[in-house]
Amino acid sequence: MERVPVYLDSNVIIDMADGRENDLLGLVMRSIYEGPYCYPFSAEQISEITDNERQARNESRLMLLSDLSRNVYFEHSINSLQFRTESTTQVYETINEVSLSQNWEADFANFISFEQQLEARTAYGLSTDDLNNLSAEEAITKINSALSNYEYELKEGQIDPPRTLNDMLDYSEQNMREHFSQIWESMGANIESHLRNCKLVSLFSFIDTFGFWSDSKRTYKKGSRLADSRHAFNGSYFKCVVSRDKRLLKKSEAAYKYLEITTQCFHTDEFKAHLYDLLSGQS
Repeated sequence: MERVPVYLDSNVIIDMADGRENDLLGLVMRSIYEGPYCYPFSAEQISEITDNERQARNESRLMLLSDLSRNVYFEHSINSLQFRTESTTQVYETINEVSLSQNWEADFANFISFEQQLEARTAYGLSTDDLNNLSAEEAITKINSALSNYEYELKEGQIDPPRTLNDMLDYSEQNMREHFSQIWESMGANIESHLRNCKLVSLFSFIDTFGFWSDSKRTYKKGSRLADSRHAFNGSYFKCVVSRDKRLLKKSEAAYKYLEITTQCFHTDEFKAHLYDLLSGQS
């Protein structure tokens, strides 16, 4: 039987490992044994479910993730983008060989403050309250309309700024090609896959910046949207993404639809109901 890959957000794995989603765990395991799904793991999941100060818990969670994934690893590195066999403990050891500041994502994310982001959003006439009441397609349309209709005060010789999300993505791709193509090529990287990554991560960030299911001030300061955008990119190679984080799901759905990616987004409760119906029909 051909298996359909499902991407589990880290919070889903943690909930099952810590006993808060025993029903879901049972259904997921049945879907592995009886079909039709498989649940490859990623380095991003490993990074988020482990803590160097809690090794006993790490071992328990990594063991569960090994059972769920059957040690099928979705590798997303500078020169590799593939599904392959690898143990969860080996990936954990690999990603911890390089010591990084635990707060680098928050530091990077807060180059632009939460307040500056709100000011920019207000200047374009956009608000989270309005956008969150729209579908993903409607929200994208409203953001594009705000960008195209904004009256810039341009000085002589200044280049006209981007007027749509697509303009922003084109500029981002052009910039990445100009500054990184040679580096990627020298490292044997697949340039197109990295550009696809940059496009999806950039779009995810733009959607958040302009207010569609954007992060709260507390979450923004943690820099969580950077990790969320990487989960969204990984999920774009899977059949569906499962999370209890509604903001992640809504922004991922908008990005997928805009880029014509067929990945579906399920809240944990929706996926649980889906598995129950699916597996009940097989029994």
